[in-house]
Amino acid sequence: MALEALVTALACLSTTTMPEKTVIMRNSVEPFLIDVNDTACPVSTLGGLAARIQFMTDELQTLKTELSNLQQLIDEYRIQAPGEAIGTRSLHPVPAIVQALPAMPSDDTPRNCLGQKHGQVLIRVARDSEPFFVSCDQNVHNGGWLVIANRFDGSEKFDRDWQNYKAGFGYLNSEFFIGLDKLNRLTNSGSYELLVIMRHKTPEERFAIYDHFSIGNEAEKYLFNVLGPYKGDAGDSLRYHAGKKFTTYDQDNDDNAQNCARIHAGAWWYGRECIESNLFGTFQPKFGQEIGYFKGILWKTFLPGPTGSLSYVRMLIRPKKKTS
Repeated sequence: MALEALVTALACLSTTTMPEKTVIMRNSVEPFLIDVNDTACPVSTLGGLAARIQFMTDELQTLKTELSNLQQLIDEYRIQAPGEAIGTRSLHPVPAIVQALPAMPSDDTPRNCLGQKHGQVLIRVARDSEPFFVSCDQNVHNGGWLVIANRFDGSEKFDRDWQNYKAGFGYLNSEFFIGLDKLNRLTNSGSYELLVIMRHKTPEERFAIYDHFSIGNEAEKYLFNVLGPYKGDAGDSLRYHAGKKFTTYDQDNDDNAQNCARIHAGAWWYGRECIESNLFGTFQPKFGQEIGYFKGILWKTFLPGPTGSLSYVRMLIRPKKKTS
């Protein structure tokens, strides 16, 4: 019927000569006529045509709005979409600091990497928290690990300020740090163990596992408050840093008279003597120049310094398996 009315109105307008100023549109919806003679189109016909046009205009605007919203969702998904495997570059990198998505009423979002796929996975630490993407590793040490830091090519600067370390930085499919806020929420949502994998430029690889790891919140300056027993072949060079607060070049929370982050060109849980390890130090330059003054990525029992830097380091956490 609507199509018939439209055809009738168009036919009327194409065959009728109307006086000047015969049809006036009020609010683009309701037409009214002035001085219409007997040969003009009926009011009902023109009114139906105008109403139909307005209806179609409104429908078009609604569709445009919906398309705009859909495009925005697609763009957000592209930002969050999984890229290539860790250690490679991607044309569409996924920022580690933007993985948060609007909370959805779903209880099946995993809380960690146990039993999940290898690669990028959306997790929710608690039901009342925002979900975010993480990088899961199912290939090393029986799997189930969640990567919290990854360094292998020096593409990401780790000498950053407090806010950067709080929020996290870098790309999940490249070099990144997950962020102290997320790390605090994760390690306080259950009992987590820590794995550190490191390589020398030779490239000899070693590892260290600690059966419990946890840090405090920002009010506690992200205190390194728990570090369990060690096992591995890299040596225990992290024990010294347990019980220490996190320090950046713009927030000095160490026990040293100077700012250890400024001395060693990278943030860390520094102590009175600054370091026995520093996995957030300066990456070895690609052109072979040795880094001096304990500024590199160091692990005292593997690469003690004062020159050089580890060529690869990853920090990973995993919920401890419950024992009966």
